[in-house]
Amino acid sequence: MIKSVKGIIVKDNKYLLQLRDNKKNIFFPNFWGLFGGRLEKDETFENAIIREIKEETNLDVRAQKKIFKTQYKMIGLKKKRELNYCECQVVKNNNKIILSEGKKYNFFLFEQIKRLKIIPMDFVAISTHYYYTNKYKSLYR
Repeated sequence: MIKSVKGIIVKDNKYLLQLRDNKKNIFFPNFWGLFGGRLEKDETFENAIIREIKEETNLDVRAQKKIFKTQYKMIGLKKKRELNYCECQVVKNNNKIILSEGKKYNFFLFEQIKRLKIIPMDFVAISTHYYYTNKYKSLYR
């Protein structure tokens, strides 16, 4: 099973997203998505998200809480996958975002994200985070 983690970073009620490269060999090319990646051997989810965010954005973060976890097998992919989403807090405000992957980055309000071409699973995680932090009350609790 391939294990991955993605970070949800919010600043001024806006979510940090990257526009992914338009390459055939990457997952959802040319879509907006959250930063993150695969765990290395024997790496924890918390350490992986800290490493991935630092590598991809130059930001120093701390994993705050797990927001969403799913395991899936998808058409076109050979191995089963586990994907964990963590809310992350930037721990050093003097860090400037230096993008090392993707075409560009931007911060978006939740209402703006609804209109983006975004990785579907990332949208589920962002929606979960948004409604949880805004105290949405579900009828299914």
